[in-house]
Amino acid sequence: MGKRKRITKKGLKHDALLETAAKSTKFVEHHMNKVLIAAVALIAVVAIVTLVSRSRRATELAASAALITAGQTLSSAQIDMAAQQYQDVIDQYPGTRSAGAAVCYLGTINYHQEKYEEALQHFDEYLARYGGSGNLRLVALEGKAAILEQRRDFAAAAELYDQLASESSDVASAAARNLLNAARCYRSAGDWTAVRDTAARILDEHAGTNHDADARLYLAEAEALLDAS
Repeated sequence: MGKRKRITKKGLKHDALLETAAKSTKFVEHHMNKVLIAAVALIAVVAIVTLVSRSRRATELAASAALITAGQTLSSAQIDMAAQQYQDVIDQYPGTRSAGAAVCYLGTINYHQEKYEEALQHFDEYLARYGGSGNLRLVALEGKAAILEQRRDFAAAAELYDQLASESSDVASAAARNLLNAARCYRSAGDWTAVRDTAARILDEHAGTNHDADARLYLAEAEALLDAS
């Protein structure tokens, strides 16, 4: 019988390393297919995202071209044709920026044609879906305020004009004009305190615009009526 070889700590450590390596190899072999499938799936996702991105850019470009065409039609005073072209942009390119702009422009056309219900629907749609910021938001808000004023809903119109003044405060003339519109609507609603306060804001915050004279008239009228009451 041969002499039994003593297993040292070094040998045990070496065997443990070999066992760990063997387990790792088996793990990799066992899961290799899953790893490869995951890698292929990732490549496919990247390819799809790239294609979708390119497709969206192409759609945005096509929508922008159609929007420009509608604008050219409108500038040549072919209003009904322009309205249809804007509607086509909305229908054919939903969700694009150009579709949002078309909604707002169509609302403006409806307003000038005195189709106030249709105009209000378009302005509300633009503000709800597209109108986070920008000049078209101001157009939609002002259009909506004008429609409310047409409906003699003066208090609601005044609030929108007041909001417009706040959102356009970086342009003194625009802010003063919207405040003057608000003062006019408060006057029509018989809210003389609001007329006085709004007229005073024009003179305090936006003095030097061409709306100063009207603001002074509103302020004088409001103060006279409030003092008499």
